[in-house]
Amino acid sequence: MAPGPGFSDEKNETLCESESTVYVHNPHLDGMKEDILYHFNLGTSTHNLPAMFGDVKFVCVGGSPWRMKSFIEYIAGELSLEDPKAEYPNICAGTDRYAMYKIGPVLSVSHGMGIPSIAIMLHEQVFLMFCILGVRVI
Repeated sequence: MAPGPGFSDEKNETLCESESTVYVHNPHLDGMKEDILYHFNLGTSTHNLPAMFGDVKFVCVGGSPWRMKSFIEYIAGELSLEDPKAEYPNICAGTDRYAMYKIGPVLSVSHGMGIPSIAIMLHEQVFLMFCILGVRVI
């Protein structure tokens, strides 16, 4: 568990600088050339994540892939972004774990059932937002 602000990490002899900084020391990550979001079937070398998701302002999640597709069709009609009857491809089509749909600034992601699947989805979603926004997380 990461130490709280102002407390020394005995193993790494580091000091947390602020309440919003958490340092996770993993030397194996430093040498990686690509980041892979395995469960979303996305990667930093195979997809241009900022171009795909750079305009996202809202992320809506729900349990069922079909419900999230219906939601994106509803949003398309309500916001007059596109034809609600248009075909919206599943961005995560290469995997059967999650479904992801996007219309304008709205991203819709299924999370499946249970805390473990929600935790995995949220972990990858937060990392996806990091890749898009370029905010440094230590």
